[in-house]
Amino acid sequence: MAALETKHGKPVASWTYHNAGGHPVGIVLRWDRPDGGKDFRPVSRHGTIWRIAGMPAPRPLYRLPELADARRVYVTEGEKAADAVRSVGLVATTSPHGSNSAGKADWSPLAGRRIVILPDADDAGRRYADDVARLLAKVTPAPTVKVVELPDLPAGGDAVEYVAARRAEGLDDDAIRAAVEGLANAAAPIDPTEATATAVPVLVCVADVQPEPVRWLWPDRVALGKLTLIAGDPGLGKSLITLDMAARVSGGTAWPDAQDTPNVAGGVVLLSAEDDVADTIRPRLDAGGADVSRIVVLQAVKHRDPDTGAELPAPFCLATDLPALGLAIERVADCRLVVIDPITAYLGRIDSHKNAELRAVLGPVAELAGRHRIAVVAVTHLRKAEGPAMYRAMGSLAFTAAARAVWAVTKDRDNPGRRLVLPVKNNLAADVLGLAYTIEPTGAHGAPVVLWGAEPVNVSADDALATEHGDADGHTDREQAADWLRDALADGPVRSTALFAEAKENGIAQKTARRAFRDMGGKPHKASFDGGWYWRLPGDDREVGPEDSQDAQR
Repeated sequence: MAALETKHGKPVASWTYHNAGGHPVGIVLRWDRPDGGKDFRPVSRHGTIWRIAGMPAPRPLYRLPELADARRVYVTEGEKAADAVRSVGLVATTSPHGSNSAGKADWSPLAGRRIVILPDADDAGRRYADDVARLLAKVTPAPTVKVVELPDLPAGGDAVEYVAARRAEGLDDDAIRAAVEGLANAAAPIDPTEATATAVPVLVCVADVQPEPVRWLWPDRVALGKLTLIAGDPGLGKSLITLDMAARVSGGTAWPDAQDTPNVAGGVVLLSAEDDVADTIRPRLDAGGADVSRIVVLQAVKHRDPDTGAELPAPFCLATDLPALGLAIERVADCRLVVIDPITAYLGRIDSHKNAELRAVLGPVAELAGRHRIAVVAVTHLRKAEGPAMYRAMGSLAFTAAARAVWAVTKDRDNPGRRLVLPVKNNLAADVLGLAYTIEPTGAHGAPVVLWGAEPVNVSADDALATEHGDADGHTDREQAADWLRDALADGPVRSTALFAEAKENGIAQKTARRAFRDMGGKPHKASFDGGWYWRLPGDDREVGPEDSQDAQR
């Protein structure tokens, strides 16, 4: 061993591994580095010579001979922790060479035993516990496995700190042993199928859930903890409606149709991709009577450069930056409302016409709303199409499906200066009528404000939108399909089969889509790399390859 000490310095600790017969087969040595870190090196026996080299697999467990007659065995991450557990009279072991080598150890000697895993208080320790549990589930006969996190450990702490702290409190080894055994007895065994499964269900028994009523931001119209969608054509004042909402929330002002109901003041987070804060948002909030000290605008997020450590600002993206929005909500006192205007501007590379892609983004947004008990109101545009208003939101039907309430903004056919806010979908309240408003430049410096009508509006969104977009006057299915195709093909060619599937989800028949495409001057073309047919907009000369076709990317 002298040569080893000369080459690597003098080791400060060593742990010997034995085979089942009690003969030493390897040693793990520890050196303390000058920088305060630690190095561990396995030393294996080659005949009569000891060399620094990995132990041959499968590697024996630490203190293997002591495990033969033990009914309960404690597993730690590391020999020092195992020794701490052994020092109070319990049988303990570990696998050689750290948390990344559990799979190289022979766990079969623990077959049929009662195993208690004591993870270190960090992510690596929990991963090690998961790895060991998964490996033990494959042993025959399978042992009973429990995972016990020792209480009051510091970050990164283990059984060494636990035993030392209990001794510092004046407990003797018998009392410490009894405390550890008590924790083990109280813990529930791990389901062996759960330990080996790649996907584990998270189940909630309904009997354990306390029923509670829906909580409202705007009674019967916008719920807390839910996603609400406002859809309408450009120029109708959708953004102004959301700023009116922000003003009412921040100032605790009553809602226009609930003047006798107190409105709790709260904070607001705004994401606005189209309006300037200084010359548009602030004047409109002031005109609406907002308490602007309660309102913040999320303009960008900062990402740290992994090479330089510099913080680089980037546009906010719902697909990647939702944790940043969560932090913004937590930093705004009593936050009750988040506005995303328009939501399509914050999707990044997500295609708003693809249901699966969009659901993967909107699902976490809805979950965030529920977790923080805030209302998320998203704004989107309407597209011209035939059929129910539910299919009119720009992009995929997933927008409408994800929202618990959808409101359509449209013109009043009998009064061009008046706008209507009509229910398209409201899953959480009984049938509620629409509202009407006008936009008046009555704020400071002529800033526009929303003036709500006193009476509810008894007209359906389907009827109002059919009139506004001319469906009732002969606006053809083919023209509506052409509008949809222009959006769907705006980013480049799409395989025709994928396009037909998306068209069907949006209420457009394949025959109608073909005729609309022909009317637009479009011609299908066959890609050389796979022989499939692709559609692209007239004048779009981009060639289709396996990497750049839209449906290839999906």
